[in-house]
Amino acid sequence: MKQLILPFSVSPTFEARNFIVSSANEEAYRWVLRWPNWTGICLAIYGEQGCGKTHLSHIWHAQTQAVRLTSEEFNQIDLVSLLKGPRHIILEDAQLIERDEKLFHFYNHIALSNGGLLILSRTPPARWKSHLPDLQSRLNAIPAIKIHDPDEKLLSYVFQKLFHDLQLKVDESVITFLLKHMVRSFESARKWVKDLNVYALTQNRSITIPLVRELLKQKEEADRSQ
Repeated sequence: MKQLILPFSVSPTFEARNFIVSSANEEAYRWVLRWPNWTGICLAIYGEQGCGKTHLSHIWHAQTQAVRLTSEEFNQIDLVSLLKGPRHIILEDAQLIERDEKLFHFYNHIALSNGGLLILSRTPPARWKSHLPDLQSRLNAIPAIKIHDPDEKLLSYVFQKLFHDLQLKVDESVITFLLKHMVRSFESARKWVKDLNVYALTQNRSITIPLVRELLKQKEEADRSQ
């Protein structure tokens, strides 16, 4: 009998001591720790979803007590409220910000108030297209650090953290097996953990290599049938 899956929320951990530095993220990590000695008021960290941008922003938050705004929140809040807000801001998914004028005035406000701005995005700000030349010049000048595709060390840690966030105990041999049979990306790791958790719950079993083999076979059969 298959088990019913209930949609419990998961609270990931973002302590600095849990951040694993590797060749993929070392430059971004060192830039975050360099605060307040950045070359300007702003730093952009970019990379694919799940690569560790949010974790790094929590490390910066511990130094600055910055307020976090998503692009959706930024788009909805009025400019007057933004300009009355705190001096240190974290902007998530910043590539989705819609109004150039608001971003321009907001950037100038942070600069004039001697604040700090940490931008998290999928792409570097210099690639965002603005119809305001003054804003475009500011975006072009922002130091933008990429979190690269994960090496084996980092991806292994990502699996450990994702399983830990779900309160799952998974043997290292399972992770080693996964690394040999998956596309090596942060997004792929997140999807594997999600799918394995659901499959293990429906089967009322632990996550083991045999279970991974079963799910892998199902995925391969589904790909062939498409």
